[in-house]
Amino acid sequence: QQRQVSGPVAGYVFDGAALRPIAGVPGGATLGEALDLGLAASAGVVSPQLDSAIVTAGDGSLHLFRLSGRSATEVSWNGVPQGPARVVYSPSGTTAAIYASGKVQVISGLPNSPRPAFAAEVGPSAPGPARQSPSAALQAMAVSDDAAWLLVASEGRVRLLGASGSSSLPLEGARGVSVAFAPGGHVAAVLNGAGPWLDVFPDVAAAPSQRIPAPGIAEPAGLAFSADGKLVLAAARAGKSVTIFDLAAGAATTLD
Repeated sequence: QQRQVSGPVAGYVFDGAALRPIAGVPGGATLGEALDLGLAASAGVVSPQLDSAIVTAGDGSLHLFRLSGRSATEVSWNGVPQGPARVVYSPSGTTAAIYASGKVQVISGLPNSPRPAFAAEVGPSAPGPARQSPSAALQAMAVSDDAAWLLVASEGRVRLLGASGSSSLPLEGARGVSVAFAPGGHVAAVLNGAGPWLDVFPDVAAAPSQRIPAPGIAEPAGLAFSADGKLVLAAARAGKSVTIFDLAAGAATTLD
């Protein structure tokens, strides 16, 4: 039997034209050769588990690939929109939310058995220029691992959407917002640059939250929980920093 020997793969990155493996280990890695996807890609998002990727082709069609080392295998799926403006994975990569034309389609069962879970309208609610460009109104979104809940930040408010209905979280004057779910549950975090502060919801459907000051994060660029759910990490454009929130201590540490 012929066997192929290769080094470790630390992850994957979409470079604007192709999906490439990160060959090596942290501190000693390089970008590998582009994966053969059989299509011309215009965008790509990789699962947090590094086992799949959702790729937008040049014609706007959406494709799901299983990833293993330096190979990619396409998985068939149905009911996904064309020409997505944004795609996000859940914390464990079992669910994805796909935003296109003012609507979000939630897909569960990833990466092996993808299936539609629910869809929600999130386009602009008021007439005017924003209605002509729904993607401009969407600031951020996050979806839970079990596909039960979707957080969407748009038009100065944060909405909680689910298959059975929707509601608004009690956050006024939301501006520069990032949202995230913790792995495996309904714990959620909302970083509001208008404060700035971080709100952590032990159960996103129950509303009461823990609020932690977030000085220096006026322009949040991303938000994520640690794997054990004890920390929340926030990236900021201003200052190019990362702030680590310790939820048990209610304290924050900022790193350049």
